[in-house]
Amino acid sequence: PIAPGADIVRSLCLKTDYPDLCFSSIAKQPQPQLPGGKRLDGAGVLRLAMSAVRAKAAEAKAAAAALANDPKTQPLARNPLHDCVESFDDIAYSLDQAQKALAGGDRDTTGTMLDTVRTDVDTCDQGFEEREELTPVMAKHDAELAKLSSNCLAIATAAGLR
Repeated sequence: PIAPGADIVRSLCLKTDYPDLCFSSIAKQPQPQLPGGKRLDGAGVLRLAMSAVRAKAAEAKAAAAALANDPKTQPLARNPLHDCVESFDDIAYSLDQAQKALAGGDRDTTGTMLDTVRTDVDTCDQGFEEREELTPVMAKHDAELAKLSSNCLAIATAAGLR
């Protein structure tokens, strides 16, 4: 349930490559209580989109860790899965840095850290691509994370925050 400011969410999500995912992922985030009837702004929408990436990264990290510790998992897949867990931790760190930069009005760092999030997503996939005999067991999580992080970049650009 998106409260006041749904119009800005819709207008910014329409500027992304994945507007439906953008809107649905933001709708799932706890909506901030804005003082005195203030409306959500571009930075607020970006924060919600970043929260969606953070939630998905935590879910993906748990899945990768569970697979890495599952005795049925191919032994060759264990190292790439551990790399994925690290990549998902890196995403959380990069989001923290983007959040700080956003709060401080540092557009360059905000953009750089959002680019880093996008790169961290790809890092997980690469461990599987390098070993053709492995099934890319994280591909579905990575594909959604790639779309969510792409949406953050598009929202930051559209809102003039990077």
